Amino acid sequence: MEWSELKPPPDPSTVVPAAGPALRRIGAQEFVTGWPLLIACFVGITLGISSLYFYSLGLFIKPLVAEFGWSRGQASLGAVAGTAGIAVMSIPVGRALDFIGSVPVAIVSLLALAVGFLALGTLVDGLMSFVILNGLLAIAATGCNPLPFTRLIVAQFERNRGFALGLALSGTGFGAILLPMLLGPYIAEFGWRAGYRLLAFIIAGATPLLWLVLRRYSAKGGGSATPLPLRVLFADPALRLLALIFFLAALAILGAIVQFIPMLSDAGLDAARAGHIAALIGFSAMAGRLAAGFMLDRVAPHNVATALMIVAGLGLTGLAIGGAKVAVAGALIVGLAVGAEVDLISFFCGRHFDRARYGQVYGAIYAAFFIGGAVGPALSGYLRDWSGDYATALGISAGLLFIAGALASRIGALPVVGATEAKE
Repeated sequence: MEWSELKPPPDPSTVVPAAGPALRRIGAQEFVTGWPLLIACFVGITLGISSLYFYSLGLFIKPLVAEFGWSRGQASLGAVAGTAGIAVMSIPVGRALDFIGSVPVAIVSLLALAVGFLALGTLVDGLMSFVILNGLLAIAATGCNPLPFTRLIVAQFERNRGFALGLALSGTGFGAILLPMLLGPYIAEFGWRAGYRLLAFIIAGATPLLWLVLRRYSAKGGGSATPLPLRVLFADPALRLLALIFFLAALAILGAIVQFIPMLSDAGLDAARAGHIAALIGFSAMAGRLAAGFMLDRVAPHNVATALMIVAGLGLTGLAIGGAKVAVAGALIVGLAVGAEVDLISFFCGRHFDRARYGQVYGAIYAAFFIGGAVGPALSGYLRDWSGDYATALGISAGLLFIAGALASRIGALPVVGATEAKE
């Protein structure tokens, strides 16, 4: 018997019932008692490695190239090392989180991220040190990805879980919007080393305040679950299905996002215009997370996932055919898709698996997501070099999303596992 099926589903129906007065009161009470947690998780995700680190990577490339004489590809190796570090550490961090608890993992990892930024601003003296420090930063700070924060929200919210997750996870889109506007000019005036030190100072200053709020909810996000053997973890068909869906989605969507500005430049748009269009992805990602969270609480969740994948596939098909002419619509659709994907991972982990194993399951699926995100951009780049344009890469990515959508329709057949509280 699979461990995701140890508890029988409370209701085999996948249709979300209409909310009566009692349920509406319960939903409102969740926000009354949980709004400090929502704000803290929003801030934590904004400051975390999935936002502040990754959305700042591109801002440092040109200054590093100018100082050290690297190629753009060499300057991008830090991102490769960081992505690899997160993919490797996602499962161990998830297993540790279920055993130790959400709050200690999140706080220690945020402090490690601050130390990592300080090291990048102080110790880099060449390409080797830059790549190694990025890898070490990712390994040490993987625990401040969305996992511990979404685990706290899953424990606090039941009726409005999808919308609460969307609110908190929109922190990554918030970071994508603010960093180019604020950090970019700061680096231009004071230098890239000062930019890294500023990021370290912001995180180090905010983390103690986050701890003061999050510790009030540590009992609900506490750990006690003994980590499962990996062979048992990966034997679960529900986990394998979700990991495959989000691997394919990341392969397609993140490949398109990374190559979006080069694609627009190839089409003749200047850098400023291409950047403005690409910035729409950040706004759209926030909207996607909120919209997906709202719908997940009101519509059969597997239908939300299926529709999202199909719409994103149609958007990439439009980009493959229309190119820069439909770039604005393409940016909005791509942003909606990437905005909702992490929301969907969090929601399905809380819905179809024992909550005491949330960290282990999320870590495994998140690792698959990051592997897809690492392979997708490189694959799109090679396909562009081979074919001479991005139409082939976009067409293949669209096909992958249609496959992911077909697989997502099978999520409705998975058992809905009753919530079990992890004890401190």
